[in-house]
Amino acid sequence: MDDTTALPSPDDNGQPAAEVPAIALGQTMPDVDRVPTLQPAVQALPGADLSARHSTLASGLSFTGAARIVGSITVAGEVQGDLRLEQSPDGHVTITETGTVVGDICAPNIAVMGQAVGLLDASGGRVTLHESASVSGRIRYTHLQVNGADLNAQLERVRTDVPKQG
Repeated sequence: MDDTTALPSPDDNGQPAAEVPAIALGQTMPDVDRVPTLQPAVQALPGADLSARHSTLASGLSFTGAARIVGSITVAGEVQGDLRLEQSPDGHVTITETGTVVGDICAPNIAVMGQAVGLLDASGGRVTLHESASVSGRIRYTHLQVNGADLNAQLERVRTDVPKQG
């Protein structure tokens, strides 16, 4: 028996037409150069650079509770609770246009395009509020950039260049 099979295919009139090119049996694996494949997650690699870790809460998802995050996070959904970045000196919390956080955020860098209610604590870091942002509560920052956001918050600049008085 031959390892290939050829089947006739009917033409527009239902009559058998020319034979279809033979397909070798057992060749069921797709060409991996043309098929998307999953890459190993950075989070799963032991000893991976902590700053390369990134989490996402997608639009339509909600989270209630306190989260401690290594790396960075993008919030496009809703968070009811506190977010704290740990072991991430360059970590970012980004709240997208569809994102909402009601709770405290503690991170070296915070960018808000959506809604935030509570404490934004980026002592020694940067807070960026974009035009679509709506922020209320308290902001602790070293660097602050406001691009036309709806802002109703107490601001506290934390200077890192001045030694603490004791």
